[in-house]
Amino acid sequence: MFVDAKKLSKNFSIDVDVCIVGAGAGGITLARDLASRNRTVALFESGSFEYDADTQALYSGAVVGHDFTPLDRDRLRFLGGTTNHWGGSCRPFDALDLADWPIGLDVLEPYYRRAHEICQLGPYNYDPADWSTEDARPMPSNAGANLKSGLFHYSPPTHFGTVYRDDLNSTDGLTVYLNANLIDIETSDDADRVTGLKLACLDGKQFHARARHYVLAAGGIENVRLLLNANRVQKVGLGNQFDQLGRYFMDHPYIIGGATVLADASSPEMRFFTMRAMRGSVVAGHLCPTDEVRRREHLPPFAISIFTLNGTGAEPAPFALPQVLRRNLSEERANQIDFYLSRLVAELEKPADWLFNKVWREPPGTYTTLYICGPDPDPQSRVMLGDGVDALGMRRIKLDWRLPDNFEQQMQRAHELLGQDLGRAGLGRLRIESSATGHDPMQNMNHGHHHMGTTRMHNDPHRGVVDADCRVHGIGNLFIAGSSVFTSYACDDPTMTIVALALRLSNHLKSLAT
Repeated sequence: MFVDAKKLSKNFSIDVDVCIVGAGAGGITLARDLASRNRTVALFESGSFEYDADTQALYSGAVVGHDFTPLDRDRLRFLGGTTNHWGGSCRPFDALDLADWPIGLDVLEPYYRRAHEICQLGPYNYDPADWSTEDARPMPSNAGANLKSGLFHYSPPTHFGTVYRDDLNSTDGLTVYLNANLIDIETSDDADRVTGLKLACLDGKQFHARARHYVLAAGGIENVRLLLNANRVQKVGLGNQFDQLGRYFMDHPYIIGGATVLADASSPEMRFFTMRAMRGSVVAGHLCPTDEVRRREHLPPFAISIFTLNGTGAEPAPFALPQVLRRNLSEERANQIDFYLSRLVAELEKPADWLFNKVWREPPGTYTTLYICGPDPDPQSRVMLGDGVDALGMRRIKLDWRLPDNFEQQMQRAHELLGQDLGRAGLGRLRIESSATGHDPMQNMNHGHHHMGTTRMHNDPHRGVVDADCRVHGIGNLFIAGSSVFTSYACDDPTMTIVALALRLSNHLKSLAT
C-alpha cells in the first residue's frame, strides 16, 4: 500500500524486516520480489506520484569536471525515478564486460532472463543472425573481421512507477512511503551494523524506521551522498574507511558524427542498424569489437551504429530561457523548463529536418555514426560532498567526471577498424571526421545520463565499497542496489543490469532470512 509520509504522526516509528531507500528500477524490483505475507518491506520514495519542483531541487549540486548535464536535470525524483525518462535500450553484459567483476555472466544470466520480462521486452535472444530479414541483416562475420554485430532490444520504455504501481499498492507485506527523505543512517558505536534510519518530509516532519536489513537504491550519485552525509560515527562517511566511496564515477560518453560512411542505400546491412519491430520486440543492430580485438588493441567496450544523417537519435540541442524570464523563476524550475522545451523543439523540428536531408542536403547512401563506449574506470572520476546544504540540511554533491586522455584516439581507432571491415566486405567507404575535415565530432560529445561505479563491487575493501553480495564492507546489514555497484561498464543502458542485480540481491536477502 501507499502511505503519504506527510500524514504520519510526529516521530512515527516503522519496524519491518527490510528497509529500501529509493523507488527506481532497482528499488521497485527489489521490493516487489522481497515482500510477502511473511516478510515485511518498507520502500521509501523521496517524491510522490508526479514531478514536484521542491523535491527535485534536492538533487542540485555542482559540476567541476568534464561538461555534464545539471544534476537536478539529469535525474528524476518521484516514483519510478529516472525510468520516467529513460530511452529503453537493453543488452546484457557479455563475459568480457564482467572480467573485472567478482561475479561472472554465469551468475547473472538467469537474472537477466527475469529482468527481460520485468523490462517488458520480447524473447531473450541477442543473436543478430536470428533477427535477420531480407531487408535488414547483419554484416558478414568474415574471418579476420575487427567488429562483430550486436543487438539492442528496446523496452516500451517501462516506467516502473506507472507500470508497477498497482503491484506496489497490493503486494502483501509491502508499504511504500511517499515524500519520505532519508536524512541519516544510524549505526552501532563501531559502525558495524545499521540500527535505524532517520527520515524527514520537506514540511519538517521527521520519523524513524528500523529493520533487520537495509538497502540503499537511490542512484549512482545519491547513494554516495547519503553515505557521506552519514558521518556521525565514521567521520569520512559510512563505507568509506579506505577512501573508495564516490570514486570510479562512470557515464557513457557518446559521439555523433565520428565518421561519414558512403554505402549503397539499398543495402540490407545498412538497414540492420535501424530500429524495427519483429516478433513482439523492437530491436536495432550495432557493431562492437571482437574480444580478440579489444584485448589486442586495448580498447574499451564500444558500440557503433550507422544512420542516415536524419536518423541518429541525437540529443536535442540545449534550450535556454532568456535571462529576463529566468530572473522570475528558481534555478531548478528554470532548468526543468529548459530540459523539456529542448525536447519539444526537437520533436517539432523533425519533419523539417527529414525533408531538408532528403531533398537538399545529402544524396542517398550517405551515413554517419553514433559511437558509445565505456572507458576504463578512473578513481579520480568521482562524486564528493560540495558546499552548501539542501532544504533538509543535507550537504550537496560535487561531481568531477573524467575521461581518459586517449579517449579521442580510441574513438578514431574504432572508426578505422569499422572502415577496414566495410571495405573488406565491399559495403562502403568511410571518412573519419576531425577538425581537419571541418567537422570536429568532439565538439558535440554528449553523455548517456547513466551514473555508475561510485560504490563499486569488489572483494577487496581497499578497491571497492560493496562485496559480491552488494553488502557494504564492514557493515553487516547494509546493502546497495543499482548501477553504483558496477565494477566496470559496457556500452549499453544499465537499467536491465540494475534489475538483474536487484533480483540477485533479493535472493540473497531471502537466504539470510532463512
